[in-house]
Amino acid sequence: MAALLFATTFACGSAPPPESAVRAKDASRTGGASTATATATAMGTAEKQLTADETLSTDDGATFQAARGWFVSKRGAMTVLQTPEKEVSIALVTSTEPDAEKAITAAWENLSKGFSRPVKQRMTPPARDGWTSITQIVYETKTDETRVVIGLARAEGGKQHVMLFDGTESGFDRRGAQIGTIQSSYKPKGLAAEALGGREAHDLDSARLAAFASFAESARDALTIPGTAVAIVQHGKVVFAKGFGVREKGKPELVTPKTLFMIGSTTKSLTTIMMAKLVDEGVFDWDTPMTKLMPEFALGDASATEKITLRHTVCACTGMPRQDMAFLFEYAGSTPEKRVASLRQAKPTTGFGETFQYSNMLVAAGGYVAAHAAAPGKALGPAYDETLRSRVLEPLGMRSTTSDLATVRRAEHASPHGLTPEGGSALSPLGTEEGVFAIRPAGAVWSNVEEMARVLALELGKGSVDGKHIVSEKNLLLRREPQVKITEKMAYGIGLFLEDDHGLPVAGHGGNNLGFTSDFFFLPKSDVGMVVLSNKGGANTYRRVLRRKLVELLFDANPEAEPLLRFALEQGKKSLAGDLALVERRPSAAFFTSLAGTWSSPELGTITIRRDAKGTAILDAGEWNTAFGEKTEKDGGKKLYMLDPPWLGETLVVGSSGEPTLTLESGQEKHVFRRTK
Repeated sequence: MAALLFATTFACGSAPPPESAVRAKDASRTGGASTATATATAMGTAEKQLTADETLSTDDGATFQAARGWFVSKRGAMTVLQTPEKEVSIALVTSTEPDAEKAITAAWENLSKGFSRPVKQRMTPPARDGWTSITQIVYETKTDETRVVIGLARAEGGKQHVMLFDGTESGFDRRGAQIGTIQSSYKPKGLAAEALGGREAHDLDSARLAAFASFAESARDALTIPGTAVAIVQHGKVVFAKGFGVREKGKPELVTPKTLFMIGSTTKSLTTIMMAKLVDEGVFDWDTPMTKLMPEFALGDASATEKITLRHTVCACTGMPRQDMAFLFEYAGSTPEKRVASLRQAKPTTGFGETFQYSNMLVAAGGYVAAHAAAPGKALGPAYDETLRSRVLEPLGMRSTTSDLATVRRAEHASPHGLTPEGGSALSPLGTEEGVFAIRPAGAVWSNVEEMARVLALELGKGSVDGKHIVSEKNLLLRREPQVKITEKMAYGIGLFLEDDHGLPVAGHGGNNLGFTSDFFFLPKSDVGMVVLSNKGGANTYRRVLRRKLVELLFDANPEAEPLLRFALEQGKKSLAGDLALVERRPSAAFFTSLAGTWSSPELGTITIRRDAKGTAILDAGEWNTAFGEKTEKDGGKKLYMLDPPWLGETLVVGSSGEPTLTLESGQEKHVFRRTK
C-alpha cells in the first residue's frame, strides 16, 4: 500500500481527511485556489466566517461540526466550507441518485461547470456506522501541482450524502483535524451507528484468546509482516503474550514476548509518564515556561517562545507543524542539542489551541528539557536516558527497554522491513532507523511486549503496579485530559490520543518508524489494554484490525475486522500496481543522464545521483541510499521514484523548466534540491 511515508512517519493517529484509510501516494495534487473558492467568488455567493465552533445543518437536515474561523456559504442546495486560509474547500450536498459515482459527478458539475478531472482511484470500503455503502473517488492532477481532489458518497435512507474535497496538500496538512471533524461528525437524520457504551467486557477466556491468536496470525501472514508480538492485560494480569512469525525474513529465529522492536511514537507515552513523575517530585509543573528551564530555548516566533510551556510541547496544540525531513535525510553527526536549536527556524502555522498539529521535534525538545531539569549536569541525550531509566523503566522492571542501538544489537531483537514493489516485505538496513535517535523522546525507544505490558498495568492501575506506587494518580490521569480537539470523538491529551470508540473510552498511542509499526492502548473503564509490535513499516492496517478484533471479542461488537482487512489488502494491491504501471524501473539513459551528479538542499543536505557497480540507478543521501526508477505521470511530468524499502513509492519531482530542480514535498514542508556538480 503506497502510503505517504514521509508524511506519516510517526503520524500515529493523525486524522485523515476523507473516509477511506487509504490515500494513494501522490493522489490528486494541484495548486492554486480551490474549486469552491473560485466558484464562490465568481458567483458572489454570501459567506460568513464562524466566530466559534458550531454545529451546522444542510438543507436536507444533516448536521455536522465546523471550526471557528472557517467560511461557510451556500450554492443552491449545496453547503460550501473553506478553511480560514481558503486553501481547502469542502462542498456538501444530498442526492437521490442511487448510483454513488453519478451522484459525485453531478455534484462536481454543480459546483464547477465543466469539471472533467480523470479518475485515478475508486474505493468502496466496507460500510459501517449506519451507512449502507461508501464510495470514494480520487482524481488525477498535474505533476507540478500540490492539490488533493476527492469525492466521497455515503448512502443512507435511499440518499447519497456527497462531500467534495478540494485544496492544497499543505492546507490539508494544516487543517486535517478540522477537515476530519466535518467528515466524521456529519450525521443525517436517523443515522444509527453502532453503540458499545454501557456493555460489560467479557473476560478473555481460552476460546476468545484462541480466536484472537488465529486472527492475529492470519492477518500478519496476509499483510506480509515478517514478525509481530502482542500482549493483552486484563484486570491487572497479563492474559495473553505471544510472538508470531520471525525476527528477520529469511532467518529461522522466532519472535517471542521478549523480542525487542522499535515502538516509534509510543515512546511519547513513556516520556510523559517521566514528566508526570518529575512534576510529582516538584522539579517543575506542567505549566512551567520552557525558557525558565532552558533560557536559550526559542522558536522562530518570539510570541510563541514566550508563551510555550512544558505542557505545550507534548499536547499537539501549539500550531507547530511536522518537520520530519531533516532527521530522515540529514542525521549523521546530529545531536539533541542541534535538534532543539533547529526549532529557532520553526514557526507555528495555526494558533495555540486552534487545531491539532503534530510535531515530533517539539515533543523531543520537551522531553529533553524536562530530563535536563532533573539531571542538569548531563548533556540532553544522557539526561533523558538516565531520567527515563530511573523514573520509569527501572521502577517498572523494564530492564531490556532502551534507546541505545548498540545495546539492541546485542539483545534479542527484530529487524526492520519495508514494502517491496512485488507487494511483499524485504529487510531494511537497521542504520536507516538511526535518524530518530537525536529526537528520542519522540520515537526512538526499543521495547518488547512483556515489558510494555507493565506500562499497560501502570495505566490501568492509575499509577501503581502490583501494589507498588510509581507515579501519582493525579499527574498520570492529567495526561488523559483533552488538550486539543482532533474530531468530535477524538482528542489529544498529554502524549496520548483519547478516543470515544462507539461509546468506549480509549487512550493510547501508536507508533511508526521506517521499518516498525506499533500500537499501545487501553480502555480504562473496562480494565483492559493491548500492545502490538511489528517489524514492518506502514503496517497500520494490522494494528487497526487487531484493535477491532479485540473489541469484537470483548463486547460482541459487529464483525468488521475481517472485512476491513480484505478491503485494505485489495486496495493496497490496486494502489501499488497503479503506481508502478507508470514507473520504468530501469530509467532511460536520457533521464538518468539529466539527473546524474550532486544536488543540495539548504535543509536536507546533499544527495548524489549515480550508478552502482551493477549499473543500477542510485539516489545516495549519504546516510542511506535507494535504487530509483523513472515515473512518467499521465500528463508527461517526470518523477524520480524510489524503489527500495523503506523508501518505496517516495518521489522527487523533476523540474520541467528553467533551473534544474528536484523537489520533495510533504505536508507543509517543501524542499528543493539544486544541482551543485
